[in-house]
Amino acid sequence: MRGFARGHGAHHHHKRGKEAPRQIGSGRDRTEDHAQRRRDFTRLDDETLHDLENIEKKASVERSVEELGDAHTYGAALEGEKSRGRVIEVRKGNFLTRMELDSVLSGTEPPEQDKNRPAKWKQGDLLRTFVRGTMQQFDLGLSSVVAPGDEIEVVVPPLSGPSELYQTELHAVLARVFPRRSEFRRVHPSGRAIQTLAANVDRIFIVASAGQPEFRPGFVDRVLVCAAACNLPASLVVNKMDLGLPERDEELLNVYRALNVPVFKISVRDPQNPEGDFAALKQALHGARSVLTGHSGVGKSSLLRALNPHLDPDVVRVGEVSGQTQKGTHTTTHARLFTLEEVDPGAVTEVVDTPGVREFTPADTDRRNLWGWFPEIARLQGQCAFADCTHTVERGCAVLAAVERGEMHPRRHHSYVRIYETLPT
Repeated sequence: MRGFARGHGAHHHHKRGKEAPRQIGSGRDRTEDHAQRRRDFTRLDDETLHDLENIEKKASVERSVEELGDAHTYGAALEGEKSRGRVIEVRKGNFLTRMELDSVLSGTEPPEQDKNRPAKWKQGDLLRTFVRGTMQQFDLGLSSVVAPGDEIEVVVPPLSGPSELYQTELHAVLARVFPRRSEFRRVHPSGRAIQTLAANVDRIFIVASAGQPEFRPGFVDRVLVCAAACNLPASLVVNKMDLGLPERDEELLNVYRALNVPVFKISVRDPQNPEGDFAALKQALHGARSVLTGHSGVGKSSLLRALNPHLDPDVVRVGEVSGQTQKGTHTTTHARLFTLEEVDPGAVTEVVDTPGVREFTPADTDRRNLWGWFPEIARLQGQCAFADCTHTVERGCAVLAAVERGEMHPRRHHSYVRIYETLPT
């Protein structure tokens, strides 16, 4: 009997030799380690497979470290003019930088062919800026390596060709991010990254509304916790007071005032109303860099337009609230830094307008430390029957007893429990 062979041309009635059809490769003769390892998977138990996966991951990390170690050999010597700037808005894949220095930091004279060309940029110009090289390792697609308010150093690569190119193709490349003096951040809604909403800010203004949409203390309490964990003072701005504020919400505003949280009641439809706090709010914003945060539809963009009517309406867009859901539409899609007034260099008023958010989980605390950001609970810490009391359901809890006595507002305690349930242990 003739030897057995696989594939076309293996049967006895087919021709053999060079005229026979080419056999189909089975892959059995391959001895490459990677292929052999894949075939052997069928003969390995789960524990061995897990160890093998970890070994492969470790090898991948070691290769990445070697590549990063050689990073100085590629991309580090980017040519161009260096300057400082301020991040204005972070977009997908790039961000806008406001050029803040006219002088070139590189200390080198421009090439002879560039001396007759118009200036590439001037104070206050916005340049689209890109992240390159090893800095891209820190961009997860969920949170950027920079945030509005960051002070950075950029390099503007040289362009060749007619001077018209400088008007259409001029861009910058991120070279360095300077240390932040403060940052306002949260856990990304996906739960997979920390998202910095603004950097180098002085205080947080939580914008809520008296109606359309209704006042939501749960969101206010979450931002208060986040601001305290970031060591930033926070204030509460209640917009749309012309719609009237329910009595139970007015009672809660008094609770916030007792906790030393400034409260501003305004209506952007009538900012000059003497009964409102618009003038006091404008004074509180003066000379600082602040963050406006709140649900969609509460009027953050309208407030910006009221503070500075000269802002570009195409940039600061105002939306409507859905009549069915009572939720606002997302007219602001990216956090952006705005300059409201500039009387002198020492009194610049800037505001970071953030997109409307429906989820806000503090990034710098956990279940064991949450009590420290609620002053009503911090005063009672250590008075519970159990040392590890969570202040949620336990018997002998001093906090629950305070709620029953009316010493802590039940809506504040409800906020504490809801935040506790979403935080890591």
